Amino acid sequence: MGMEPTGERDSDAYTKKMLEAKDELSQLQEELNNVIVKFVLRALRVYQSTRPEPLRPGEIALLVNNELKNVLYDLNAQPNIDALAKLSKEAWAKETAKQ
Repeated sequence: MGMEPTGERDSDAYTKKMLEAKDELSQLQEELNNVIVKFVLRALRVYQSTRPEPLRPGEIALLVNNELKNVLYDLNAQPNIDALAKLSKEAWAKETAKQ
């Protein structure tokens, strides 16, 4: 991945934009956490459906850990990275076309 940015960048403007984008980042992190909770709840429902007794706290913690690892593994799989890159390029093209 030897793609380096070209041209000069105004570091003061960049720093200012990064600070302005902090709120957006916090919002996106909250949205991501909510999506991950949905993945975990799905896993908990599936696991709970296979047994009559309620899940114990230790089991829930283990299932949360395993589901998070599985989600991250799937997200890091090359086909998913390729798909996300394609979707991101398309979204960026649409966003920059509006400007």
